[in-house]
Amino acid sequence: MPRQKLTVVAPAYNEVEGIGPFVKSLLEVLDSLPYDCTVILVNDGATDGTGEALDRLHAAHPDRISVLHLSRNFGHQAALTAGMDYADGDAVICMDADLQHPPSLIPELVERWQQGFDIVQAVRRQTADAGLMKDLTSSAFYAAINFLSKTRIEPNGCDFRLLSRPVAEVFRKELRERDRFVRGLVSWVGFRTCLVEFDASPRFAGHTKYSFRKMLSFARTGLVSFSKMPLKVAVFFGFSVSLLSLSYGVFAVFAYVFLSKQVIPGWASTILVGTFLGGCQLLFLGLIGEYIATIFDEIKARPLYIVAREQRAKTGLAQAGDGPPGPRLPGSPLHP
Repeated sequence: MPRQKLTVVAPAYNEVEGIGPFVKSLLEVLDSLPYDCTVILVNDGATDGTGEALDRLHAAHPDRISVLHLSRNFGHQAALTAGMDYADGDAVICMDADLQHPPSLIPELVERWQQGFDIVQAVRRQTADAGLMKDLTSSAFYAAINFLSKTRIEPNGCDFRLLSRPVAEVFRKELRERDRFVRGLVSWVGFRTCLVEFDASPRFAGHTKYSFRKMLSFARTGLVSFSKMPLKVAVFFGFSVSLLSLSYGVFAVFAYVFLSKQVIPGWASTILVGTFLGGCQLLFLGLIGEYIATIFDEIKARPLYIVAREQRAKTGLAQAGDGPPGPRLPGSPLHP
């Protein structure tokens, strides 16, 4: 019987200093496994020479490494999706290329897959170079999204995981939404799941690409994609404020009729109530706007990514047209 195949997917954005050591470490681990292993490296519009470094790695390992060059920077989640779309293994392993996701953990992920798990999710116990602020904001985000959403997302989960072929096919054929929060989608699809803990090492080189602004955007995507609760909270809050305003109006009439000598005329209460209600209205309009913007992106149906150039390993990329029937999107394996 032919050996089972593993495909490792790793997006890379401005990782020119660390991509070589990452691939070297990864291939050493893959060589120790009794599977046919290939690697798909996705150049997410890098500007520091990462693209050229990936081409050299492909030339050095033409039967092991495939490279996808995206036409621009589409973001980590889109680049991860591109690699998953083109993967053809019986299991797909997703990981970052900065060596914070240790390749040495892959044998344990594969062992759990062989035990029958379709999703093997790596979970960080601790991150060596994470500051107190990042730990606090991360904990607050997961607490908020798990409180507001019906889909539970594992705290400290990351984009280091193994997906069986059936799960990968669901992502490839069905889950094509534009605002992507992959770790939420992984939890949403179900299937038999287990967790594997690890300690994240410091970055081998360079610096994190997730600025505070990008982390806020990522958190917003997760909340909007997996919870309608903010809209329900807005309705409840609006109803509560209206009830309080009505109560204040009743009190004002009562005070005018029965307590006229004790009422001190002034504009303070009027200004306070007016500005408070105005602020609430703007806040909730902005909240509604976030959901409308997400709907707008879905309606436009632009591709998740565009592949400008690809270099295939001998068996490393799914052939064009292998995907399901239906709309064909430029830049995906569904497009010839």
